[in-house]
Amino acid sequence: MNISEYKDSIKTIIYIILLTMVNFYLPIFSLAVMILWPVPVVYLVQKEKTGRVITVIAIAALINGALFGPLMGLMTVIGFGLVGFIIGNAVKEGLSPKKTLIVSVVAVIISQTLIMLIADQILGINLQSFIQNAVKSFSSDLDQVSLEQMVNAQIGFISMILPALLAVSSTITGIFNYYISAWYLRRRGLNIEIYKKFNKWFMPRWPISAAVVVSLFLKNNPIFFNLNIYLFFLAFLQGFAVLMYFISAKTDSFLPKILAVFIILILPPIPMALILLGFIDMWFNLRKQNDQPG
Repeated sequence: MNISEYKDSIKTIIYIILLTMVNFYLPIFSLAVMILWPVPVVYLVQKEKTGRVITVIAIAALINGALFGPLMGLMTVIGFGLVGFIIGNAVKEGLSPKKTLIVSVVAVIISQTLIMLIADQILGINLQSFIQNAVKSFSSDLDQVSLEQMVNAQIGFISMILPALLAVSSTITGIFNYYISAWYLRRRGLNIEIYKKFNKWFMPRWPISAAVVVSLFLKNNPIFFNLNIYLFFLAFLQGFAVLMYFISAKTDSFLPKILAVFIILILPPIPMALILLGFIDMWFNLRKQNDQPG
């Protein structure tokens, strides 16, 4: 057997296991791991045939399941394994950068939805019971009842907007998965085109605006309420892109951008202002982009 023939496959398994170890033992880096996890699979898809890629994902899942539990084995298959496989094939099939980005986001949404459903229905991991157990563990006997009541009052609302929260988090993760994977493929010598810089992003104004109006009128319906949250998130992305665009026009330093992100995270009114800025840019093209749709 020629070991060199399996070099990329072995490296991919090792990378996956190492990233899983970081996620398991250093949870502070979990967000970074979520972004990086699919990248080895994306690269392997470019190098090997589909059958071998599936075999590598299956072997990594068995090892992760044995070392870190069944949930981690599950995440290897229908989590980052599935996402990396889909993104890798989108690149391999020559889809446009925009379509590949959209495919990446949709893949993460599907993946995260499957993980939640299987974790709940098969593994019995339930968000509500997890929160309640945490309350019982960390609250004292004196304040446990009042704290439980407060938490239970919020669970219903969280459960109602869970689809929107899942879509928002999956969209952010999918965007990072795409850009990091594309950057890595280029670093490894693959001549692929990357979608435009984030500060030049724009959303289609007519579909977004019309859908916002409809969802606001029907916001009492949980489906449209969740849709409304997601649409406002898309407007926020455009507003944030506008902010990054004007910061980039003033300076090439990363420090002002990092400071801007920090301020957005700690000051709740700022995201609302960026949503408004996003809608204004959709209609008035503040960045004067020639390719922004009318």
